[in-house]
Amino acid sequence: MKKARLAAISALLIVCVCMISGRAIAAEERAPVGITVGTEFWNDYFWRGLDFFGSGNGVFFPYVYYGVGKTGLSLMYMGQYGSETLGDGTGNNDKGREQGNVAYNGAHWNIAYKYTIEKTLQIGVSGWYYWFYNSDDKLGYKWDWYEGTASATILALPLNPTISYTYDYFVDKKVCASGEQGGNHYIKLSLGHNIKLVEGSTLGLGLAAGYFDWNSMDMKGFSDVTASAKLTTTAGGVSLNGSVNFAYVPSGDFNKNAFTGNVTDKYRWWATFGAAYSF
Repeated sequence: MKKARLAAISALLIVCVCMISGRAIAAEERAPVGITVGTEFWNDYFWRGLDFFGSGNGVFFPYVYYGVGKTGLSLMYMGQYGSETLGDGTGNNDKGREQGNVAYNGAHWNIAYKYTIEKTLQIGVSGWYYWFYNSDDKLGYKWDWYEGTASATILALPLNPTISYTYDYFVDKKVCASGEQGGNHYIKLSLGHNIKLVEGSTLGLGLAAGYFDWNSMDMKGFSDVTASAKLTTTAGGVSLNGSVNFAYVPSGDFNKNAFTGNVTDKYRWWATFGAAYSF
């Protein structure tokens, strides 16, 4: 009789363990993989005080992001396609500085790592390779460059002040007006605050200022002071966002050059729209 009871209890325990294990495995299967696929559209690609595709030319940024569990490590691919190079192809063969905006379409690769210290400080490092695969054919030189960034964010203070330092190195010496491929430094200070509107929706407000020593292009100065407001709504794995942005470009090296058509342009407005799915 005792043996029968022990056998019954053992069988019950085995069934319970199997059920718990099955639920744990199912939960693990339902856990997010850490992959996000999305795209963004900017109606003007403002980059460190410059209109990258020329004033008023939009750009699409499709991307795939993978966060490696809870390690703080992430990998990312990002495309870059000028809107004028799509559709009827207007802008593909423009003359002058542009040589067709298709020259600046690209495929870019990133690896990054972030580490948080007791919710008080977050330290980050990031490396990009920017590959403009049409540039050699369209421009006669490779516009590609390597970029490394180190940043620190103080999470314990209001507005989470962040300082970042970026170093750029061009692959092809022919692209460099100064003949120097390196020595390009960009320092940025930023503040940000998120406001929860309703469940799943936030409004992010940001202020930033940057100083750019673009040694390769013989340009130097305070390149951009920006303000932004970004609305993000998430439901399940789907996320939608839109932003409005304003920039003041103090330095004459950046507000009047080939990117502006050699006319002074100190103020910029642009908007962005994006959609993503995470799983």
